[in-house]
Amino acid sequence: MQIADTERPEFEFVKQLGCDLAANKVNLPSFPAVVIRIRDLLEDEECDIAQVSKIVSVDAVLVSKLFIFANSSYHNRSGEPVTSLEVAMSRLGLQLVRNTALSLAVKQLMLAEKHKTIVADVRQIWSSSMRLAALSYAIAEKSGRVDEETAFMCGLLHQIGKLYILTQAKDYPDFLGDKASLREVQDQWHAPIGCSIVEAWGFPSAVFQSLDPNKFRDERMQLQPAPVDVVYAATGLLSADESTWSESMQDPVWQKLRLSENDAATIAGSYQAKLASIQQSLA
Repeated sequence: MQIADTERPEFEFVKQLGCDLAANKVNLPSFPAVVIRIRDLLEDEECDIAQVSKIVSVDAVLVSKLFIFANSSYHNRSGEPVTSLEVAMSRLGLQLVRNTALSLAVKQLMLAEKHKTIVADVRQIWSSSMRLAALSYAIAEKSGRVDEETAFMCGLLHQIGKLYILTQAKDYPDFLGDKASLREVQDQWHAPIGCSIVEAWGFPSAVFQSLDPNKFRDERMQLQPAPVDVVYAATGLLSADESTWSESMQDPVWQKLRLSENDAATIAGSYQAKLASIQQSLA
């Protein structure tokens, strides 16, 4: 006998999720103040490394990650050790400093102690987010039509709605234990939930729009591509085996990005290097 919708374990959860979204009650803990201050400062075109350095220097963990990043083989081809924070930031660039702070904050948010009962599922979201961020960066870098650091940020935040759904599902043990239903709800709801969260955090429209390609992506070829196009393209590649990426690059979005299957190998190499670099810096 088929189970009625009202008897399915996810029914009450989805009902509450819809109410929360309609009432604008969807939220996760705020980002650390240092991330917000860096983001706000970088909106001023006249800001300089000395100003950002004063903010960064109060966060010892972030400082250590920046030194690891600046001394990595990815960013330090000469092998000369970097020992000054301002030199490290100068080598990395201010947008990368922002994204390192953002990556660290998202990692801390996802892997917080309070999530220990769902740690395996949360780690899967974190790992997937890192892959999408790195691939979005690689695609944007090769295309040259979308800022690669913005693309990285969009990829990193793309699945934040899945984290929210997972944390709320802890109060519905029958639903949490039904992995197929949980994945179905995450796939259907993470985009609007994520948009609500990221918009509340104060990120620009290009970022929260990238979380919901089905709603915000414009397919007109004559338009300049946006971060949402890059994230959409990256999501499509990650759903395929890397050995078949060239075969997967047939969607019109690649034409909009001015990329083709001939670029698959270059994108794959850049993706692997970026992923290894960020994993090393955040380890």
